[in-house]
Order: sequence, then C-alpha cells, then structure tokens
Amino acid sequence: MSVILSRHWHLGSFVLAEMYPKLKAYHEWWYFNRDHNGNGLIEYGGTVDDTHTTKEGEMRFKVQASTQLAVLASCKKGKDNWYICSGNQLYLNLLDNPQISAFDIPVQHAAGWESGMDNAARFGFISNEQFKEYANQTYQGDMAKAKADWQVKIFENVRDGQLVGYSINQESVELNSYLAMEKQQLAAMAKRLGNNQDAQKYQAEYQTLKARIDACFYDSKTGFYYDLAIDNTPQSSSECKGKLLVHRGKGPEGWAPLFSQVASGKNAKSVINTMLSKNEFNTYVPFPTAAITNPAFGADVYWRGRVWLDQVYFALSALSHYGYKKDAQQLLQKLISNSKGLSEKDSIRENYHPFTGDQQGATNFSWSAAHLMMMLDEIGLPESTLDQH
Repeated sequence: MSVILSRHWHLGSFVLAEMYPKLKAYHEWWYFNRDHNGNGLIEYGGTVDDTHTTKEGEMRFKVQASTQLAVLASCKKGKDNWYICSGNQLYLNLLDNPQISAFDIPVQHAAGWESGMDNAARFGFISNEQFKEYANQTYQGDMAKAKADWQVKIFENVRDGQLVGYSINQESVELNSYLAMEKQQLAAMAKRLGNNQDAQKYQAEYQTLKARIDACFYDSKTGFYYDLAIDNTPQSSSECKGKLLVHRGKGPEGWAPLFSQVASGKNAKSVINTMLSKNEFNTYVPFPTAAITNPAFGADVYWRGRVWLDQVYFALSALSHYGYKKDAQQLLQKLISNSKGLSEKDSIRENYHPFTGDQQGATNFSWSAAHLMMMLDEIGLPESTLDQH
C-alpha cells in the first residue's frame, strides 16, 4: 500500500482519508473489548453472541462429572456425563472442584480462533496422554497441580454496566506486538493526513508499548517470549503483574515481537538461537506451530506441531529484521525442498508435517499460496539455488 501511495499521492490521500477512521476504530476496539484489567495490554477472548452467551447474559459452558453433583442442579445433563451449564459465577466456582474432570468452554475456543491459532498449547489445549505425562514429570503425578497450569479462566468484560465481551486470563505477546506495529502505522497515516495530534498520540503509544513488551513478556531464563497469565484484579497502565506461561511451552507467538520489530537486540538474539535450534523449531520442514520441547507438541496436531506457511513467513521476516537474512533464505529453501509438492506441479496445502514434509489439511490453500509468494518476494532464496528454480 505504501508503494501505491507514494506513486499516486492524490489517490493515496483519498484512500487514506476514507480508510483511516475505520482502521483507527478497529484498533481501538481491542482496548474497549479485550483489556480486562485496564492496564493497556490486551487479551484474546470472545464476543457476546448466542454461542457464548444466553439470552439472560450468562456465559455458556459444559463440564464433565462422573457423578451427579448438587452444584450442577441448574445444569442440563447430556451424553457421557457432560452437563450443559451457564453463568460465570458457577463456572468460577467449579474450576477447582476435583470432581469435575473436564471443561468445554466456547469462549476458550473463540479465543484461539480470534488469534488464528485455533488449538495452540498456550490456550490450554493438550491431549490427555500428554497431560498425564506433564503431571508425572512436573508434579510427580499430582493431577490437581498440573490442571492449574493448563486451566484457562474466562473473565467478563463490562463497560458502563454492559457486558461487551470476554477475555481469557492471559495477555497475548503476539497480539500486543501486532498492536504496537499498528500504532506505528496509524501514526504514519495520521501524519500523512495532516492529523498531527493523532500522529503524536500513536507514536507515543507505540514507544510505550514497545518497551512494555520486552519488560512484560520476555523470560530471561529460557530466552523466549510468552503470554502473561493475569488475575481478576485491575492494574495501572504501568503494571504487568502475572505469571509468564513458560510451562505451556514455546510457540510461534514468541517471535511475534521480532516480526513486529519491537524486541530488543539482546532478547531477539536469544529468541533466534531457539528458532534455529534443531531441538526446538528447526525441523525437517522448519517452524512447526509448537517447539519440539513443548509438552503439547504433536507433529500431526493442527496448531501444536503442523507447519503453517503464515507462521513461517513471520519467522523468516523476524530473522531478516534482525540481521539473519541468509539464514532466512536457507530456511526458505529448506521449506520448499522438503515440503512435498512445493517444488513440483502440485497443489499448495494448508499445512505440512514437520518431520516428513507430508501434505496436510486442505488442498489449494490460498493462505499458504499468498505467504509463499510473499516469502519469495521479500526474503528470497540463496543465490546458489536461484538457477534451479
């Protein structure tokens, strides 16, 4: 878009003038609907609609219990000991009940979908077998303690007495990195339109958020960025109290600050070391959607192991932004060479197996095709291989 605007100033100004208020409103929507504790760091969540909320304004959810519990008297019993319930307070009361074996919460799924990483580990998704293994390795088999590590809580976001949406109890490093990038872009747009007040506002917000991402989401012990678990307590705009979700493992959200160019050079180097490690993300087809070391990693799991080309694009862009373009080019070559069908006349698929390169998911996937074109255009292949393509 910037190229078009520079070549066609009058057309660009017209488009910007029309689009800027809409883009600004979209950006501000997040702060009104997804900032539960009011500290300016945003969470993913869900909207107020029939899937998530009853007509009475109560959150829908299901629980599984092996015996009929008095506390579930208001719930409707379904198949396989599942109970269909509603009410945020009831939900919160049941969270620590040892007789509840499982939860199914539409808002939790919605938060994953809102991010685009549907069933990622950071949203509390892990197989039963992996969960038992995690409990054994981390807590000598104490399932209750392990459950607390993977349990996602849902908070209601209320403005002026009205329910406007839900947040999960974790501030997203990825989303806030993207929002920082948006602030910088909005500042540039506002400046071009002569709106100096907005330009100064968004540039100042960008600088503040950029510093907070390093301060709030980076774990120096593991050298990676993670989401930050929060409680139900309001915080000031300078606070980020909580616990980094290190125990849910590393995922592509950890290089979002590098893609958005808000990571410090020191922190970026540590993240890149992890990205390039064959014990983490540098697999046969590089950059799976969970590190090999992630407790919930599964090479054939949708967003906990399969390789998605949009996340590869973010990864290669991150490497390029911080001086590792040759590595990015070599990894792009590795992706194309090892993903079955990409170097042949075959359909471009939804995702690929990180260890075998097998095609996975939908065929003729435009999302993958678009990002492949972007990688070839912006990253490029190593010079030694250009004649082969």
